Amino acid sequence: MKSTVLYLVIILGLIGCTKVSNVDLKNQNGSIEIHRCFCQTSAYRFLIVVSDTSGNVYYNPVNLSEDYKDQNYKIVFSGNLLNDSSEVYQNLPNDAVIVAFKARNIKLTYIKKAS
Repeated sequence: MKSTVLYLVIILGLIGCTKVSNVDLKNQNGSIEIHRCFCQTSAYRFLIVVSDTSGNVYYNPVNLSEDYKDQNYKIVFSGNLLNDSSEVYQNLPNDAVIVAFKARNIKLTYIKKAS
């Protein structure tokens, strides 16, 4: 009896501590933005930009189709946030390369061009 109660407490504790790692984004409005860097690690980066009340939020779609790799496409998309981010680089006037910002990686589950 004691071992059954102990197992039940352990199982309930594990269920209560389980954290969902993917947060779904559903039917978000955004646009495609190209970030160019003349460097070996990231020459062209196609990002999804979503505007909200605090400014722009950038996402790096890891599975973006070639059909959407163009500047300023207005899109509607859904996807799962991944647990990592990608660095977006920029060139300085003296040709030095710096990290401009990080964009959260996202795996797209749906994307279409908006009118």
